[in-house]
Amino acid sequence: MIHSLLDTTRVVGHLDVVGEPFEVCAEATASHDRSANGLTVNLCAFLRAMRHDHLGEKATADWLPAPEIVTEHVDIDEAHGLTDEIFASWCHRVAALIPSP
Repeated sequence: MIHSLLDTTRVVGHLDVVGEPFEVCAEATASHDRSANGLTVNLCAFLRAMRHDHLGEKATADWLPAPEIVTEHVDIDEAHGLTDEIFASWCHRVAALIPSP
C-alpha cells in the first residue's frame, strides 16, 4: 500500500526577471510503499509570478536545477524524517543558486 507523506511548496527567495517580481519555489511530493519499504520523493524548482495579472503562473530558468526523483529503502517509521531532510537539502540547494541582483 502506498501512502502519501508530503506535498509542499516552499518559497526560498525572490527575484526580479525583466522588472517583474517572482518567487523562487522549491517543491516536493513524497510517498512511501509499505510493502517494499520504498520512499520516493519528487523534487522540482520553479519561478512563480507575483503580479496580480499573472498570479500563480509558473516559469523556469536555466539556473534552476532540473527536477529530481530520490528513492530510498526505508521503514515507514524513518520515512517522515528522511523526507524532511531531503526536502530541506533541496530547498537549500535551490536557494543557493539564486543569482545575485
